[in-house]
Amino acid sequence: MPQENKLVQSVAKALRLLDLMMEARQPLSITTLSEMTGWPKSTVHGLISTLRESSVVEQHGDGRYGLGVRLFEYGCAVSSGWSVSDLAKPHLQHLANVTGESVFLSVLDRTEAITIEQVQSRAGLRVVSEVGTRLPLHCTSQGKVFLAAMSDAVVRRVLSRRTLEPYTPNTMVTQEAIMQALGAVRRQGWAVEDGEYKFGLCSCSAPVRDSSGAVRYAVGIVGMFDNARSPDFARDIELTRGAAAQISTALGYREQLHP
Repeated sequence: MPQENKLVQSVAKALRLLDLMMEARQPLSITTLSEMTGWPKSTVHGLISTLRESSVVEQHGDGRYGLGVRLFEYGCAVSSGWSVSDLAKPHLQHLANVTGESVFLSVLDRTEAITIEQVQSRAGLRVVSEVGTRLPLHCTSQGKVFLAAMSDAVVRRVLSRRTLEPYTPNTMVTQEAIMQALGAVRRQGWAVEDGEYKFGLCSCSAPVRDSSGAVRYAVGIVGMFDNARSPDFARDIELTRGAAAQISTALGYREQLHP
């Protein structure tokens, strides 16, 4: 039993070292790792040496250590078996349950957003687009999330590739108006559509990031709210952001904290 406990502790310590190297995003020395963990240098060196033998850790020319190629291979093997829809579905279902609204997951395809997963509201109102539906970027909350992740130059290029159709009287149809709206999306971390694509409907979306931090998907809700400034809608925005953060974490995203 003592030997078994020792092995478990060693694995836990090894994982802690890998976490520190991942969070640092740069190679670290034995001394630095010892200071960060409070463990003796001999302990850190022994763990690192074992990890290096399996290419989980690699030593750089300056003597410091970083994550090795074996971890990349593990990551590829895991991601090849993932279906983002399967991974996100429990989070989407929970979001639909707590808000009572219809929920969707979208992906960007050039100048359109495609619905790749959806959950209908408890009320049975079919206000969310069917899976496979293509939606414009300039007047949907998911579209604004994708546009906000682009540079201004890329946004203008994307918007110029199709007519900014006025779906309702609330639709923004000039690049200037859209660019101004995207500034708010970038600052607050979520986007709203207030009757811009379908009159009488409001939606909000938040970005889903992959392990590199890139925005790959958008998760959102849509319903017949009084307006986009109602207390219920404000609550649902926070719930949507929470669901997006959980899916991002499941995809390997780790927010970098800066002192």
